[in-house]
Amino acid sequence: MDYSAYDTADFVCDDSFVAWVKEGRDGAHWEQVITQYPGKQELMLQARTIILAAAQLPVFQLKEEDQLQMWNEISHQMDTAGIAPVKKSRFIYWYWAAAAVCILAGAALWWMRPEKESAVVYTRLLQEAKLDGNKRIEEVNEEKGLRTVRLPDGSSVVLQPGARISYPVCAGRNCKREVYLSGAAFFEVSRNTLQPFIVYANEMVINVLGTSFHVKAYDQDSLVEVYVKTGKVALSIQPLGSKMVSNVSANQQAILQRNTLAVSVQLAEQHQIDPKAPAATNYSFVFNDAPVDSVINTIEQAYGVHIRYDKALLADCRLTASLTDEPLYEKIRLICRALEAECIITGDDIALSAKGCHRY
Repeated sequence: MDYSAYDTADFVCDDSFVAWVKEGRDGAHWEQVITQYPGKQELMLQARTIILAAAQLPVFQLKEEDQLQMWNEISHQMDTAGIAPVKKSRFIYWYWAAAAVCILAGAALWWMRPEKESAVVYTRLLQEAKLDGNKRIEEVNEEKGLRTVRLPDGSSVVLQPGARISYPVCAGRNCKREVYLSGAAFFEVSRNTLQPFIVYANEMVINVLGTSFHVKAYDQDSLVEVYVKTGKVALSIQPLGSKMVSNVSANQQAILQRNTLAVSVQLAEQHQIDPKAPAATNYSFVFNDAPVDSVINTIEQAYGVHIRYDKALLADCRLTASLTDEPLYEKIRLICRALEAECIITGDDIALSAKGCHRY
């Protein structure tokens, strides 16, 4: 369909657009429209604001002079908020809905903010976080490839390009395992039944004890997606407080519609998982008499790390192990133990020194 001639009122009158704003339906279609018609983003923002405002108001009639006064006030408020006002000719039809624009315009701006302000949700969550006397560190993947971060508790996070996380720098029982995420990342969490691991991703809160899962939570997206690879996670929605809304088990995917805060859980098909997700999301890491060279190549590709070792010395070494449920650096530790090797880890660089293996 051609949306090139659409104005604000046309979007407001479009049943499909209204269903997307209110219920999240046909999301893929409207996201494609945004991409195809970038010049319509401001009009779509106006329409969304009006639709949400209309849902809050009863229908009533006003005298013509009251309509004109309301129009002037709304025009002033939208101009102050940085939103171009709707056409006056269309206002008479929609005045009862637009009455709430001046109240909701500021809150609605998050939906279509420019890229330079895309971190507003992540930033706000950090501002509201309780530090409890602990410092936080932020890790950002500014590279084109994957970047793996080792957390203080031994858990590992594989950041996709552009993703960032913030976590406390502390140790011991009093150190909370809380991570704030903007972007997409794959988590492998060290198990600790006494201290849950919590990920804050926009409106979604992910609570786990020890498992692996992928999260896609960009500030500008209309959805937050969680795919659980192993174990189980409990989801809650931040605007609703600490109320748990769903449990998600292995091979299931949860999708949060941010405009309605509705969560759906379904069995995850391979094509539904973020195509840019780290390879670690899909690998089983179960090795049966596999050459060490093959094992190391798999780990390097899955996590975007580099492992230095003497290939000739370890050419005869083979490995049988199930490492699926282990964070990256625990995988490395177990491999080193099996090879009776020494491992030195410096950031993304891992050095492995072994005596070699002999087959008889």
